[in-house]
Amino acid sequence: MSETITDLKGAVRAFLRAHGQPVPAKTATSKKEHLEVWHVGPRRRALGLEFDHDGLVNFWVTSLNIPKDLPPSVEAVRKTPKGKGWTDANGDGANSNLSSYDDFRTRPIARLGVTRSEDARMILDHLNR
Repeated sequence: MSETITDLKGAVRAFLRAHGQPVPAKTATSKKEHLEVWHVGPRRRALGLEFDHDGLVNFWVTSLNIPKDLPPSVEAVRKTPKGKGWTDANGDGANSNLSSYDDFRTRPIARLGVTRSEDARMILDHLNR
């Protein structure tokens, strides 16, 4: 049986229920439709998640929390702070909602595009260490 994006999202949510704590939205009107932020594990490492894509889940982490040995199936794009946002080598930005969270603001970050549960679990275990 092949894994679906629904399976991936379910696996991530199950892990977060067991090992994460949701960070409240910074505005009362936020519906967390495009970004959810969680603290993972005992050291409360920040993780931003975009679940609203059809073929992947975007994980946003600070550069200090990128696993060293990411598999080739994870698309990693590093972003550096620029003004109130971030940019990468191609000039592309990041989810602007991240700037509302102290854990991300002014820090180098990375977007990890995840399509497989086993890759998600490796990243989540790394954050949970």
